[in-house]
Parts: sequence; C-alpha cells; structure tokens
Amino acid sequence: MKWPLAKRAIPDRQIPLYNRFYLHAAAASQVDPIMVWGTEIDADALQAFLRERNRNGRILITVAHALIRAAALALEQFPEMNVRLVGRRIYAFRDVNIRMAFFHHRNGEMDLLLISHANSKSLEQIGLEIWQRLLQAGRGEGDRDRDLARLRWFSGFWFRQVLRLYGFLDRHMPLPSLGRLDATRASCVTVNDLSFRGAPPMRIYKPTRFPDRADSLNLTLGPVESKVVARSNQFVSINVMPLFLRADHRLADAQLVGRFLAAVRDLLSHPERLDSHADESTAQARFSESPAKPTAASA
Repeated sequence: MKWPLAKRAIPDRQIPLYNRFYLHAAAASQVDPIMVWGTEIDADALQAFLRERNRNGRILITVAHALIRAAALALEQFPEMNVRLVGRRIYAFRDVNIRMAFFHHRNGEMDLLLISHANSKSLEQIGLEIWQRLLQAGRGEGDRDRDLARLRWFSGFWFRQVLRLYGFLDRHMPLPSLGRLDATRASCVTVNDLSFRGAPPMRIYKPTRFPDRADSLNLTLGPVESKVVARSNQFVSINVMPLFLRADHRLADAQLVGRFLAAVRDLLSHPERLDSHADESTAQARFSESPAKPTAASA
C-alpha cells in the first residue's frame, strides 16, 4: 500500500483566485474547466538525437521515452502542476510519476503503465523499464495483465457498481494505492505517442479525460510533418511534430500551462538537454549522499 498524495491539501490562500472560481463553480453553471494548447517541436533535432543515441547505445530509445523524460523534467520544474483534485481540495503528488498509454498487441487494446520517479531516471533507464514491461505484456506474464483478465469476467452490471463505488471514494478521499490496477493513479499526467507509422497528419487533437480524478494533464505527440519556414533569408523544408497539452483550469491557469508546455517543447526540440538534466540530477544525488551510507552500486 502506497500513499501517492501529500498528507495535507494545498491551502486555499495559495490557490489563484480564478482557479478557485472554476474549482467551486456550481454544477448548474455547466462550467468547462478543460484547456487544450497545441504547438509543435523540431522533429529533425529529435530524430537526429535518437539516431545517434541508438547507434551507440545498448537500449533502443524512442520518441515516447523522450516524451516521458521531458514531461518528468517539466513537472520537476513546475511542481505546482503535479497535483490532483480530491473533492474540491487540491493535493500535491509526493513523486514525479508519468503514466503512458500503449497499444497492447496481445489483447488488441490500449493499456496504461506507470514510470515512477521518472525525473530521476535517465533515458536508458526509462527505455529499459518500458521495454521490459511491454515484453511482459506481450507474453501475458505481467501481474497487471492477470488482474485485467479477471476484470473482463465482470458483467456490465457489476463492473458499473465497482466503478461507482471506487469512483465515489476516489473523488472524496485521498486514497492509497492498494494494488496493481490503481497504481496508475499515482500520476497526474498521461503521455501519448501518436507518431506511429500510418498515422495521418494531426491538425487538431482533443485528448479525452480518463474517468479518474488523477488524470489532470495529457501530453500528446503527433506524427512527423514537413513544413516550409524562412531561415537566413531563404525558405527551407523542416520536419515538425505537433504537441498538444490538455490541462484543467481548476489546477492551473493559461500562463502556467503555457510555461509548462514551453519547457516540454524546449526539451524535445533540444533533446541533448534531456541528458544534461540527467547528469545534473545524478551529480546532485551523489553530492547529497552521506559518506556513512554506501550507494547501491558499492553495497
């Protein structure tokens, strides 16, 4: 059993006034607190970085791994985004965890996996963890897959009753994570890599919201597209990738959302910074360790 949320809610005086208007609006007002912001990243820089890393690396790094790492570093930079709603109170998450949607080839459907402490893991560590989880899912060997298989035996009636009961408790109480199925509640952000082969150009994308109060942010990366831009007094063709962010105005305003998305965009457009942040985090962690406590490598 784990407690993903801080013990106490964020005090009301620390919540921006206009966020509180959305937070405490009456249901009869039919308020829509969801914001969607779309931008694009330099795909040429990201693809060149991944090719170079995969040429000499031991773990295959993909766009999805870079998106996870960028989202985690942005949450570390903007901790006020790493929150969720419980009732009408806002609670901060204890850790920076990232939830990723993936296509489960064995079952032919979508599923979720959680990368815990993603801000303190390198691209190789994130890639290794994800490939291991995907391999387990493909073989049907994961504990989560066995739990999901049991859920499929529930009839529609009992499935609805379980969701209603759990949803009621989750909306009104800062619940702990009890098992493998609800472990994904320990993250406020879901990342989607929709740059798969055969995907059409993405002009607009409205991320849906999972029926889970923890799902307050969604980062979606679309397929590569060619674009003509003016550089150095001449027109050149570059590759870009659309990037969309869904956010909740009860938790963040447009200024904060824009700065958060700009941080993710900057990291993906200059992917070498994903490694530099990792080096800084590792160096800081080593510096802060007590000499009396051996590291895992030396133990």
